Amino acid sequence: MNVQKLNRTLSILWLGIIVVACTARPFLVAERSTNPELVLNRTWQWVSTVTPAETIDVPHPERYTLIFVDQGTLQAQFDCNRSGGNYTMSAGQLSFGPLRSTRMACPGDSLDTLFMRDLQQVVSFFIDNGRLYMALPYDSGTMIFRPAP
Repeated sequence: MNVQKLNRTLSILWLGIIVVACTARPFLVAERSTNPELVLNRTWQWVSTVTPAETIDVPHPERYTLIFVDQGTLQAQFDCNRSGGNYTMSAGQLSFGPLRSTRMACPGDSLDTLFMRDLQQVVSFFIDNGRLYMALPYDSGTMIFRPAP
């Protein structure tokens, strides 16, 4: 009889541990956020773009940066060119106005044209695990950024 009570007590204890572990998990895992405040006034470095057809890995993310300044002003670095422009952002939604850029000739391996082209197509964003994801229209791709060190 004591063995049965002990087994029952241990079963209840294990069940309690499992319930606590399962309900605590959402608090341990970073959740996806569409809060614009998490994007502002930080330097973001472009690390890759993933499309249904390919993944473009950026060999020098520090050469492709964005800073979303309050009041909708963007400061950017497109490889060897400085850039800027305007943006509109609300919860999960993001779009860029015309972007301007200096016109220095960048190295042959530069991704500056692709970077500028894709930015002007962005329609939405979210933050997940500290990274910024910007979606291109019609599920055609996602640009991925990390915070600058």
